[in-house]
Amino acid sequence: MGKVAIIGSGNVGIGVLDALVLLDIGREIVLYNRNLGKALGEVYDVSDAVPLLSGSQSINATQRLEDLYDAEIIVITSGAKQEAGESRLNLIEKNSVIILELIEALDRINPNAIIIVVTNPVDIMTRIAIEHSKRPQERIFGSGTVLDTLRLREELGMRLGINRKNIHAFVVGEHGDSEFVLWSVATVGPILLENFGIENLEMLKTEVEEKVRRRAYSIIEKKGFTKQAIGVAVAKLIKAILGDEKRIFTLSAPLSKSCAKLQSDVVLSQPCILGKEGIERVLMLDCNIEEFDALKHSIAVLNEAYTNIYSHP
Repeated sequence: MGKVAIIGSGNVGIGVLDALVLLDIGREIVLYNRNLGKALGEVYDVSDAVPLLSGSQSINATQRLEDLYDAEIIVITSGAKQEAGESRLNLIEKNSVIILELIEALDRINPNAIIIVVTNPVDIMTRIAIEHSKRPQERIFGSGTVLDTLRLREELGMRLGINRKNIHAFVVGEHGDSEFVLWSVATVGPILLENFGIENLEMLKTEVEEKVRRRAYSIIEKKGFTKQAIGVAVAKLIKAILGDEKRIFTLSAPLSKSCAKLQSDVVLSQPCILGKEGIERVLMLDCNIEEFDALKHSIAVLNEAYTNIYSHP
């Protein structure tokens, strides 16, 4: 089921590696890190788990990007980590340099791979990657609000006493403080959430949305980083590509069209169909006036942050 490369052996990169091994996703996995010893240590450790599992994957480490020449999917996790109390947007300047260097090298070494950007702030890093890469833009996307959307469905499911698989709701916009929920199209099974007979619905929506938005901050404040959940989320994206699953995920992609046909060069999270060629279709957002205003705010936040990268001497 394909060769997958992970760039970066920090917490998130190892979270992805662990998830791929535990879920038996990918025929071959290669972990790249400039510090080969760190990458080797991680690979040795997780390789010792393979005999205890049902998989038979080949797992290798490298400090040469050239070894990624035949990877079908490349996951970029390299970058400065988000510290407690720090916004994802604080990481822009450091991480934009890393992304630019990697994209230039990967375009030369492996122009056909699908690239998944996980490095934060993921929407802006994905925009930089797309704008500076020669590969088709559908073959570069960010992990976006995939995890936020899963958190939303889990929280709603627990509060309503319904399996999260029957909750259909999406977190869109910036993967960050200006993200928002498309409440107007949220459903429980075939029934709109608005028509489900929930008491104090507006209070529930406010509480749930705030909890989802603050979840990563809460984890970082307590343990210093996020790892496991984002690792599994990215592994599920990889599985969807390798298996051509045509599943819908809220991924960071260019805003080609939206509610009211709002046009912008911004990259942010939207529902997308994911298959073997990458993003096969970005689905038009259907939203009400309040959500349209939230979308415009998210666009403004991301555009301002993106512009600031190039305004410094």
